[in-house]
Amino acid sequence: MMTPKELNRLVKRLQNGDMSVFDPIYYETKSLVYYTVLNILKDQSLSEDIMQDSYLKALEKIHSFKPSYSFKSWIVMIARNLAINEYNRRKRELSFDVNEDEYIFGTQESTSEKQMIVKEMLESLKPEEQEIVILHVIGDMKHREIAAILNKPIGTVTWAYNEAIKKLRNQYRE
Repeated sequence: MMTPKELNRLVKRLQNGDMSVFDPIYYETKSLVYYTVLNILKDQSLSEDIMQDSYLKALEKIHSFKPSYSFKSWIVMIARNLAINEYNRRKRELSFDVNEDEYIFGTQESTSEKQMIVKEMLESLKPEEQEIVILHVIGDMKHREIAAILNKPIGTVTWAYNEAIKKLRNQYRE
């Protein structure tokens, strides 16, 4: 795992046209981006598509990235916005005869029992709690960064994270 400074150094090189650093940047951030999108769309295949679109948009807008900002926060914000746009677009397209729950939760099959358990546990949380836990645990983001992405006070984010962890601990004990 790279430090934020190391990641920003690579991003600076990318801004200067060095495409050879894209792979390390991608591998450092792909899990965070994927799980952020998956948390919104609840569809693995669609999430992979939106994740790729997020990286294309980030490359397109790389010159607008400010080094004083966290690259992980920036790419997550791009991915989150694209996922929300896609979710809203698909929601409008749904006909009344389609069961919305089938669309929202999809028919995803987990590759391992552990993933299935973690997925079920996360799904028991409120959507905002899920997002905060994913950004903090998988994305290794600080509560301050998460608060900026979600446009919420840091105290609210910290409280929601602590509540989510309590719920997950209680579930795990059961």
